[in-house]
Amino acid sequence: MPILILSFVIQVTLIIHVLRTGRPFWWIFFILFAPGIGSAVYILLEILPNTGLFSTMRKAERKVSHALDPTRELRAAQEAFDLTPTMGNRLRLAQASAEIGDFANAERLYRDCLEGQFVDDHAALLGHARALVDLGRHQEALDRINHLRDLGHEGAAEALVFARAAEALGQNEEAEEAYAFAAPRIPTLEAHARYIRFLRHNGKDVDATRELQEFDVRLSRVPRHFQSDARKWRTLAVA
Repeated sequence: MPILILSFVIQVTLIIHVLRTGRPFWWIFFILFAPGIGSAVYILLEILPNTGLFSTMRKAERKVSHALDPTRELRAAQEAFDLTPTMGNRLRLAQASAEIGDFANAERLYRDCLEGQFVDDHAALLGHARALVDLGRHQEALDRINHLRDLGHEGAAEALVFARAAEALGQNEEAEEAYAFAAPRIPTLEAHARYIRFLRHNGKDVDATRELQEFDVRLSRVPRHFQSDARKWRTLAVA
């Protein structure tokens, strides 16, 4: 009996996730009529790929590929999108554009994703907010993050984008709070580096020194083949 109750609770939770995130409605039938298997497949394909662990693994793979061939992923993403212009392929192309610094194209692609049933899609909204920050459109980025918060997304990734935009707009108290939240929670060193730089630029040298010491400990644990990429964030932290 407890197992049946647990299975029912999981099904209801996943169905709510389907509805809130705009996933295709056929997922609901799959979850309902294939108990256990349906839930497991949905978690594997729709939830786990958006977790920090999977994101970190994908980023590491992309960094190695990018170092060998900087435009390889962009070409592959463009080819996939030209062949099948789905939401997923458009998101992939937007991310690839952002990674080579083409933020204007990334912003346009992310914006184009936010239509119809995907108007509240988490990945598209967050990617769009990042692109807006990189383009210097900070108030628009804040509006996107606040919309994500209204949808219940208040994680470290959202906090980092919010902090960058708030800092640029002179909202230092809000920026510091967001940086402090994001810095220890994002696996990469970007958030921590930006937090340290923020502290230094705002005269909080004692706090900045403490955070830099913690940053160096984290940096020492980065695998050797990612050290050069990680060190660029230390350069930013002390700039």
